[in-house]
Amino acid sequence: MHFIGIFSNHSEYEIIKQNIIKIVNRKDLELIHISSKNIQNMKNIVFETIVLCHQENINDEQKSILNKLCSNCMFIVVNADVFCKIKMICNKKTNCISYGLNQKSTITISSIQEDKAILSIQRNINNLEQKTIEMGEIGVDLKKYKSNQIENLLAIFAIYLIYSKENT
Repeated sequence: MHFIGIFSNHSEYEIIKQNIIKIVNRKDLELIHISSKNIQNMKNIVFETIVLCHQENINDEQKSILNKLCSNCMFIVVNADVFCKIKMICNKKTNCISYGLNQKSTITISSIQEDKAILSIQRNINNLEQKTIEMGEIGVDLKKYKSNQIENLLAIFAIYLIYSKENT
Protein backbone atom coordinates (compact mmCIF):
# COMPACT_ATOMS: atom_id res chain seq x y z
CA MET A 1 0.00 0.00 0.00
CA HIS A 2 1.26 3.47 -0.94
CA PHE A 3 0.35 6.13 1.63
CA ILE A 4 -0.01 9.63 0.18
CA GLY A 5 -0.59 12.46 2.65
CA ILE A 6 -2.18 15.60 1.27
CA PHE A 7 -1.72 18.72 3.40
CA SER A 8 -4.55 20.95 2.22
CA ASN A 9 -7.95 22.27 3.05
CA HIS A 10 -10.82 19.79 2.80
CA SER A 11 -12.18 20.92 -0.59
CA GLU A 12 -8.72 20.75 -2.24
CA TYR A 13 -8.20 17.28 -0.80
CA GLU A 14 -11.55 16.02 -2.16
CA ILE A 15 -10.85 17.42 -5.65
CA ILE A 16 -7.37 15.87 -5.76
CA LYS A 17 -8.60 12.53 -4.39
CA GLN A 18 -11.49 12.23 -6.88
CA ASN A 19 -9.24 13.00 -9.84
CA ILE A 20 -6.40 10.71 -8.73
CA ILE A 21 -8.82 7.80 -8.32
CA LYS A 22 -10.11 8.54 -11.83
CA ILE A 23 -6.78 8.87 -13.69
CA VAL A 24 -4.28 6.69 -11.83
CA ASN A 25 -5.03 3.05 -12.53
CA ARG A 26 -3.94 1.65 -9.14
CA LYS A 27 -5.85 0.04 -6.30
CA ASP A 28 -2.91 0.27 -3.88
CA LEU A 29 -3.03 4.02 -3.19
CA GLU A 30 -4.27 5.35 0.13
CA LEU A 31 -4.82 9.10 0.10
CA ILE A 32 -4.98 10.67 3.56
CA HIS A 33 -6.03 14.24 4.31
CA ILE A 34 -3.64 16.14 6.60
CA SER A 35 -4.68 19.45 8.13
CA SER A 36 -3.65 21.56 11.09
CA LYS A 37 -6.57 20.00 13.00
CA ASN A 38 -5.52 16.36 12.54
CA ILE A 39 -1.73 16.58 12.11
CA GLN A 40 -1.18 15.32 15.69
CA ASN A 41 -2.88 12.05 14.69
CA MET A 42 -0.58 11.62 11.66
CA LYS A 43 2.79 11.74 13.40
CA ASN A 44 3.26 7.95 13.48
CA ILE A 45 2.21 7.26 9.89
CA VAL A 46 4.99 6.64 7.40
CA PHE A 47 3.94 8.36 4.20
CA GLU A 48 5.59 7.50 0.92
CA THR A 49 4.54 10.86 -0.52
CA ILE A 50 3.50 14.14 1.06
CA VAL A 51 1.72 16.73 -1.07
CA LEU A 52 1.89 20.26 0.34
CA CYS A 53 -0.96 22.16 -1.31
CA HIS A 54 -2.25 24.78 1.02
CA GLN A 55 -0.39 26.70 3.68
CA GLU A 56 -2.40 26.97 6.83
CA ASN A 57 -1.37 28.82 9.92
CA ILE A 58 0.39 26.11 11.87
CA ASN A 59 2.23 26.43 15.14
CA ASP A 60 5.82 25.34 15.76
CA GLU A 61 4.85 21.91 17.07
CA GLN A 62 2.70 21.24 13.98
CA LYS A 63 5.56 22.47 11.75
CA SER A 64 7.86 20.04 13.51
CA ILE A 65 5.46 17.14 12.89
CA LEU A 66 5.13 18.13 9.23
CA ASN A 67 8.91 18.27 8.91
CA LYS A 68 9.21 14.81 10.50
CA LEU A 69 6.64 13.40 8.08
CA CYS A 70 8.46 14.95 5.12
CA SER A 71 11.88 13.76 6.29
CA ASN A 72 10.79 10.13 5.94
CA CYS A 73 9.14 10.45 2.50
CA MET A 74 10.27 9.17 -0.84
CA PHE A 75 8.48 12.06 -2.61
CA ILE A 76 7.49 15.56 -1.56
CA VAL A 77 5.21 17.41 -3.96
CA VAL A 78 5.08 21.07 -3.02
CA ASN A 79 3.14 24.07 -4.26
CA ALA A 80 6.09 26.40 -4.78
CA ASP A 81 3.82 29.43 -5.04
CA VAL A 82 2.56 28.88 -1.48
CA PHE A 83 5.39 27.12 0.39
CA CYS A 84 8.27 29.25 -0.87
CA LYS A 85 9.07 30.64 2.59
CA ILE A 86 8.87 27.45 4.65
CA LYS A 87 12.02 25.38 4.94
CA MET A 88 11.30 21.65 4.82
CA ILE A 89 13.73 19.05 6.09
CA CYS A 90 14.22 16.18 3.63
CA ASN A 91 16.54 13.22 3.54
CA LYS A 92 18.96 12.65 0.67
CA LYS A 93 16.69 10.03 -0.90
CA THR A 94 13.68 12.33 -1.05
CA ASN A 95 12.57 13.46 -4.48
CA CYS A 96 11.18 16.99 -4.31
CA ILE A 97 8.79 17.96 -7.09
CA SER A 98 7.60 21.55 -7.11
CA TYR A 99 4.54 22.77 -8.95
CA GLY A 100 3.03 26.17 -9.47
CA LEU A 101 2.65 29.09 -11.80
CA ASN A 102 6.20 30.36 -11.30
CA GLN A 103 8.93 29.72 -13.86
CA LYS A 104 11.15 27.69 -11.53
CA SER A 105 8.62 24.97 -10.67
CA THR A 106 9.27 21.42 -11.85
CA ILE A 107 5.70 21.29 -13.21
CA THR A 108 4.00 24.46 -14.44
CA ILE A 109 1.61 25.69 -17.12
CA SER A 110 3.07 26.80 -20.43
CA SER A 111 -0.27 27.81 -21.92
CA ILE A 112 -3.93 27.72 -21.02
CA GLN A 113 -7.14 28.19 -22.94
CA GLU A 114 -10.77 27.86 -21.92
CA ASP A 115 -10.89 24.05 -22.10
CA LYS A 116 -7.28 23.03 -22.70
CA ALA A 117 -3.96 23.50 -20.91
CA ILE A 118 -0.38 22.57 -21.69
CA LEU A 119 1.57 21.41 -18.64
CA SER A 120 5.31 21.82 -18.80
CA ILE A 121 7.69 19.41 -17.05
CA GLN A 122 10.82 21.52 -16.66
CA ARG A 123 13.09 18.93 -15.01
CA ASN A 124 13.33 15.16 -15.29
CA ILE A 125 11.36 13.30 -12.62
CA ASN A 126 12.12 9.82 -11.30
CA ASN A 127 8.84 8.03 -10.65
CA LEU A 128 8.04 5.27 -8.15
CA GLU A 129 9.70 2.59 -10.30
CA GLN A 130 12.79 4.83 -10.71
CA LYS A 131 12.00 5.37 -14.39
CA THR A 132 12.83 8.84 -15.65
CA ILE A 133 10.03 11.02 -16.92
CA GLU A 134 11.80 13.44 -19.19
CA MET A 135 11.21 17.15 -19.62
CA GLY A 136 8.42 17.96 -22.02
CA GLU A 137 4.82 19.02 -22.31
CA ILE A 138 1.50 17.31 -21.65
CA GLY A 139 -1.77 18.44 -23.19
CA VAL A 140 -4.68 18.35 -20.74
CA ASP A 141 -8.38 18.50 -21.58
CA LEU A 142 -9.68 20.62 -18.69
CA LYS A 143 -13.27 19.40 -19.15
CA LYS A 144 -12.22 15.96 -17.84
CA TYR A 145 -11.15 17.23 -14.44
CA LYS A 146 -13.19 18.49 -11.52
CA SER A 147 -10.88 21.31 -10.60
CA ASN A 148 -11.56 25.00 -10.66
CA GLN A 149 -8.01 25.88 -9.61
CA ILE A 150 -5.03 25.29 -11.86
CA GLU A 151 -2.79 24.61 -8.84
CA ASN A 152 -4.91 21.57 -7.94
CA LEU A 153 -4.57 20.30 -11.50
CA LEU A 154 -0.79 20.62 -11.23
CA ALA A 155 -0.80 18.66 -7.95
CA ILE A 156 -2.97 15.96 -9.55
CA PHE A 157 -0.56 15.57 -12.45
CA ALA A 158 2.47 15.51 -10.18
CA ILE A 159 0.93 12.54 -8.33
CA TYR A 160 -0.06 10.99 -11.66
CA LEU A 161 3.51 11.21 -12.96
CA ILE A 162 4.86 9.53 -9.81
CA TYR A 163 2.32 6.70 -9.56
CA SER A 164 0.91 6.02 -13.02
CA LYS A 165 2.16 2.80 -14.57
CA GLU A 166 1.42 4.26 -18.02
CA ASN A 167 4.50 6.52 -17.78
CA THR A 168 6.94 3.63 -17.49
